Amino acid sequence: MKRILLLVIIYMAILSSLCFANQYDDSPDKYIKIDSGATFNTYLDKASIKSIKYAPPYYTIQCNNIEFDQTDGITAKTTIIYNYDFNTKNIQIQIPKNIAQSEDGSLSYNSVRDEPPIDVDPASLSFKESIMLFKQLYGEKAANTFLNDPKNKSKSNVNDLPPGVIV
Repeated sequence: MKRILLLVIIYMAILSSLCFANQYDDSPDKYIKIDSGATFNTYLDKASIKSIKYAPPYYTIQCNNIEFDQTDGITAKTTIIYNYDFNTKNIQIQIPKNIAQSEDGSLSYNSVRDEPPIDVDPASLSFKESIMLFKQLYGEKAANTFLNDPKNKSKSNVNDLPPGVIV
């Protein structure tokens, strides 16, 4: 009886993990998971990473984040722009575009925004992502300049970034 119960529990555990698998989990060469919750996962689309502006001391990086909501099968694709100022060690974020679709492909939300960039909080997931992107495109030494700035150092915790090279 105990053996049957154990097998049922193992089967349910395997089945529940398969239920939440999606195309983004199945393609680690294309997407990197940067956040997750009870009902959602957020991924960075590796192919979308672009250096928009390289004019030291100013840099701009654009990428797409994809959030998959397992509860209702909605996938939201958000374009994100990070602006870096090496002189002030400041990073700003701007979100100009957000599109959400259901699993059948129907559009459930489409937003184009014309809002100015806002400062990135060093304790936020956006800060972690911005440093990861900067490190990928411009090197570890340059990224550490932002991390070691006194206004960022005490607040940021980038130790839980996904390991390894993104692209």
